[in-house]
Amino acid sequence: MSGIRRWISGSLQWQIRLLRKFTVKERLFLTFLTISIIPLAIAAAVSFVYSYNDAMQKNESSSMQLIQQIRVSTELLMTNYEALLQAVANDDLIQSDMKRAASFSKLQQYSLDDSIKKMLNAKLINNLAVEGITVALLDNEYSMFAGSRMVPPVYTNTTLYKQTIADSKKGFTWLPPHLNEVEGFFQTGNKILSVSMPIQDRWRGTNFGMAALAISPSVFSHIFAGLAESEQGNVIILDNAGTTVYSDKPGEWGEPYQDAQLAISLRDDSRDKGRFDFKTADGKKYMVSFTKMKENGWTIVNQISYDYLLSSIRKINMFTIALSISMMLLCGYVALLVFKSIFGSIYALMQSMRSLEKGDFQQAMSPDTGRDEIQHLTASYYRMVERLNDVINQLYREKLIKQEMQIKALKAQINPHFLYNTLETISSLAKINGVQPISRMTTWLSQIFHYSIAGEEDFVALRDEIRILENYLKIIHVRFGDKMSFDIEIPEELQGCTVLKLILQPLVENAVLHGIEPKLEPGSIRIRASQRGRLLHLSIEDDGVGMSSERLAELNDMLAAVEEQRHKSLNGIGLLNVKERLWLVYGQSSGMDISSQEGKGTVIEISLPLSGQQ
Repeated sequence: MSGIRRWISGSLQWQIRLLRKFTVKERLFLTFLTISIIPLAIAAAVSFVYSYNDAMQKNESSSMQLIQQIRVSTELLMTNYEALLQAVANDDLIQSDMKRAASFSKLQQYSLDDSIKKMLNAKLINNLAVEGITVALLDNEYSMFAGSRMVPPVYTNTTLYKQTIADSKKGFTWLPPHLNEVEGFFQTGNKILSVSMPIQDRWRGTNFGMAALAISPSVFSHIFAGLAESEQGNVIILDNAGTTVYSDKPGEWGEPYQDAQLAISLRDDSRDKGRFDFKTADGKKYMVSFTKMKENGWTIVNQISYDYLLSSIRKINMFTIALSISMMLLCGYVALLVFKSIFGSIYALMQSMRSLEKGDFQQAMSPDTGRDEIQHLTASYYRMVERLNDVINQLYREKLIKQEMQIKALKAQINPHFLYNTLETISSLAKINGVQPISRMTTWLSQIFHYSIAGEEDFVALRDEIRILENYLKIIHVRFGDKMSFDIEIPEELQGCTVLKLILQPLVENAVLHGIEPKLEPGSIRIRASQRGRLLHLSIEDDGVGMSSERLAELNDMLAAVEEQRHKSLNGIGLLNVKERLWLVYGQSSGMDISSQEGKGTVIEISLPLSGQQ
């Protein structure tokens, strides 16, 4: 057992070493073709074998069903003619007068001839396929006919008479198509199919004569009428001697079947029905189905050429081959397409990494869209490169800004604490001198200024943001008086939420400057907060001059550009500054929507994740 394990392990290691000589792409492509083409080839082979067997079984079943139907129809037709002949033999005129015809006078025979002829013509006129009816006594004593005469005046030496007498115990005698034995005027070139029977005395049970019908072999034509369209093969009727009783070629009626070997094979077959393969002298192969009739032993044969049988199989085979080739080509195309979609991205990623190793952060190539893991990896890589590039640029800008601020500070020789302390000094002097409005305004302004510069935190409670906003609104109210009113609606449960510092004041200032101040009539501003799911919604609504649809579209385009070009400086524009800060902090989980109608006002609504709720 351990030896087998070592052999298996060694074999696997050898195969792995062999596969590693190929690239991953080549290995996957070979594996893909192997697991797709081999099952497809097996399926095609199984399908062909199954289709071949199924088609042969269906053809065999269809052929047997066809000849069984022909046998039933033929036996029914022959039974009808036997019944007609039996009715003639049992007619009272035959049973009473004809059996005594030998003892009649000439005048009585003439009268009998006329009566029998009328009776026979009455039978004949209702059966168009019957060409003649003959009744005769034994030993050349008397005969009469209607239609074609079937026996001469001296008839005991005819084949019809001899065969009828010889088969008297069988009842009915059917002879294959033959020329009429009557010479002279009644001799015709058309072959007839005859059925005969001995006439039995109904009282004594002895035979005293014979009756016969001459039938055109074309009587079977309506049974075989649909075979040419159905392409079911060559169906014929043969008697025990191999003589053709009926085929679709009238010239073959009554002649020995053209393929004597087939006739011998059928005669030697002891079965009542069956199927066998038969090959002619010229090498053509046929499927032969046969069934024998019970009464007279005739055989109904259906002979189908294998060329015809295999024509449908060949069509199936060609279709299977064409389908298999098409599927193989499709598999190859899909394999190439899939591998190109996988390894194309991998090769591009490798090339980009080589460029990154050389210090090229400006990747011109953008990642393709897709849902597969490689596309996600590629997209993540490009985002990483873009983020690194942004960080490098940001550090570079911050360095430049810091240098610029240092220059400005040197020029101004002033700092925020100096401004804050100055405002506090002005407020104190205003109180000392009793100028309360100036004292209050400087106090409010110093609180706003202190709020904006105090601490390094970027997030505050919503109540603190509202408190500073109220100081700003007090200053605005002092400035504009009754021209401007404000309404703040902040639910108590939302006042503890954490928000980004200084996001409301720039928006309210925007509403004051661009909405209410240009308006001649008094205006109002309404600040509201609400919770929607896990988002905090803040809205600033004014009833000012509003803006045109063109200006609104232009402003929304600028806000959308903040997400795409957030590395660009916005030079302190209030709305865009707030939008950029929200995007930088919250990303796509935040949003800003602006709606406005000219002459009716503007609504600015911002949404950000709900956090710090108390």
